[in-house]
Amino acid sequence: MVTSGPDKGREFAIPAEGGLVGRGEGCAMRLEDAAVSRQQFRIGVRDGRPLLIDMGSTNKTKVNGEPVDMRPLSPGDRIEIGNSVLQVVGEGDVMCVGEEGVISHEVDTERTARPVGSGSGVIEVAGFLTAMARLAASLFATDGVNAACGHLGGAVSAERVQLVSVDGGIRLLAGRGGAQGTVPVDRARLEKVARSGKAVCMRGNEHEIMMSPVLGEGVLVVDRVAGHAWDRGTLELVAAASQVFAAAMGASSERSRRERAAADLSDDGELDGDSAVAARLRDWVAWAAPKPFALLLGETGVGKQRIAAAIHDKGPRSTGPFVVVHCVAMSEAWLEADVFGHEDPSGTRRPGKLEAAHGGVIFFDELAALPPRCQKKLMQVIERRAVKRKDGTLVPADVHVIAASCHDVASMVNVQAVRPDLYERLAQAVVVVPPLRERRADLVTIAEKMLYRLAADASQRRTGFAADAAARLASAEWPGNLRELRNVVERLLLQPGEDPVSAADVDRAMTRRC
Repeated sequence: MVTSGPDKGREFAIPAEGGLVGRGEGCAMRLEDAAVSRQQFRIGVRDGRPLLIDMGSTNKTKVNGEPVDMRPLSPGDRIEIGNSVLQVVGEGDVMCVGEEGVISHEVDTERTARPVGSGSGVIEVAGFLTAMARLAASLFATDGVNAACGHLGGAVSAERVQLVSVDGGIRLLAGRGGAQGTVPVDRARLEKVARSGKAVCMRGNEHEIMMSPVLGEGVLVVDRVAGHAWDRGTLELVAAASQVFAAAMGASSERSRRERAAADLSDDGELDGDSAVAARLRDWVAWAAPKPFALLLGETGVGKQRIAAAIHDKGPRSTGPFVVVHCVAMSEAWLEADVFGHEDPSGTRRPGKLEAAHGGVIFFDELAALPPRCQKKLMQVIERRAVKRKDGTLVPADVHVIAASCHDVASMVNVQAVRPDLYERLAQAVVVVPPLRERRADLVTIAEKMLYRLAADASQRRTGFAADAAARLASAEWPGNLRELRNVVERLLLQPGEDPVSAADVDRAMTRRC
């Protein structure tokens, strides 16, 4: 997107195969700026990100003010060449191109949303737009909302109509006409209009602009080239139309919420939720992350391994390995070989998991099941930061250690199930992972995340849980915690059912009737 210079407002797609940018005839992105080199830079996509390579231009290409030869780009980066500025825009993003202007009209959107009598041509058009927007929004169809934008633009003789979200950033939800990659007002003004409850008409040097708030989360923007002023009646029409676009805005907000819930697919939502319990758990994870040792306590199935992974990801060794040792259901000899390594009958050395975790984190699930001999050897590795082989040589194993237990480890020290010195090391950071019954406020959010992820894995599309299904999930006791919830969600996907998931579907899955 060109945000400054002779080509201001032009949009260019970044070709995956790469292309030249400059004022030369053969450039894939040709600019009219005489101060730009004929071949200024090459741009393409590498590893999913735009990559810029300067072509040795005399007026060096700058990114965010710094001269560059080659640089990966991210949405929001500013590319300065000649007298022009280009900005990288992600899919669905929109750039604000501010224009100074004066407010000529202002109306209250709540007042204009009420019926104001019959026989008016304006009201007839508003009624038509209402039907179109409600139909489009009820179908959650972006093309339908785009069509409604087009009808509104035709009714008021606008060049461009845009439905813009200002919730968490400026994003274009729908629109028709003009350059849809830019909005002719700055972000601060958009946010002010969104919060104000007032529709305004602004006369600027380049544009006539009408703006009306939508649900406090977005703005309906209507504009055309300056010189043909809109009257107050036209602004009232736009204000009325903005209210019926609220359904589309609400649908977009719900989709965004669901997408944010499903965005991190690396876990089943152990840290998700808005409750005080979830916030406290996230604080504990952040507190434990920089420490070399940690002990996780919690009932079976609460997701201790995934909490350990979160501690690893937020800690200083996030780029190192995360290695898991399941201490239950293994013989002592097998477990010792698995953790510390061994030599096979041919004499070949087989490294253990401690060596594999060098520079990272090793997680022991169910610490009390680790045999006493292994606990002793683990303490030696912690102190030496190395594993001692049979021949006496040392293999580096500088690791952070996280252990977990569904029991009270402190009491097990007294019965010698856990070495006191090992417990003292691990107890530098103790994190108690709450059971699911203490997280009822977060339960539906976690269940939705599981549903989206597991449905995607099964090439299915599920839109969530109906209100009665969500209530059914929240009222259950879940003695098996997250593991039991995951099993229920998996069974939901194995049986035919409604979408969104109904309470009857949940009951069948919970009683194992598929």
